[in-house]
Amino acid sequence: MSRRLAAMHPSLTVTYGGGTTWTPSTGTTNTGWTQLTSASGWVHETQIDLSGYAKDSLTFFPSAVGVQDPGVYRMLPGAASTTSSLYVLDLITSTPIDPNEIMTNDLLGKMQGPGMFGSEETFETILYGLFRAFAENSTIKIPNFQQLQRSQRFESGEPTAADKLYCYRIVQISATGPLDPNISYIVVPAARQLVAGRIAEESELVYMQRLRRSYELANQA
Repeated sequence: MSRRLAAMHPSLTVTYGGGTTWTPSTGTTNTGWTQLTSASGWVHETQIDLSGYAKDSLTFFPSAVGVQDPGVYRMLPGAASTTSSLYVLDLITSTPIDPNEIMTNDLLGKMQGPGMFGSEETFETILYGLFRAFAENSTIKIPNFQQLQRSQRFESGEPTAADKLYCYRIVQISATGPLDPNISYIVVPAARQLVAGRIAEESELVYMQRLRRSYELANQA
């Protein structure tokens, strides 16, 4: 049987307050977003429950994945900044990850995505991975508009017998100069991550091997 699973992520709208402090902009709450240890990044996490299928010894086979995020990305850096950009990472995994490790060590530290050579993550656990880089385009008459410059997917799309999927949306800002308190801000639209696939029963031996592998990867994480 075919299924379409969805994970919802709210919008993020914050104003820089000085130091490591960011506060929700007027009229926003940014429910569920957590600031990363980098102080200039945020993550929103949610889960997709597959426990009902797992109880029936069924496997989920992803066939199509994607993200919907209508709206615009905006960022106002400090007056002294000569560059303004945003990195956005959408992930759906079969084991939990550490967003701080992914953003600080992998992408910013080593320019590698999770599951790539040198990463502590395992490729097969990444059911969906999308990295996007945005940079300011001042010629467009939208204030502080961030335009997409690079988009790259890196998922394995492997079947999973896990009882849940872990869904992450990570945002990191990049600017050359200091930010201006109570002036600098970022705006990131709400998003829906979608996973379409098939729920099916495998042979007992294959399913037991998949469960064993899922258990090993979960404990490794």
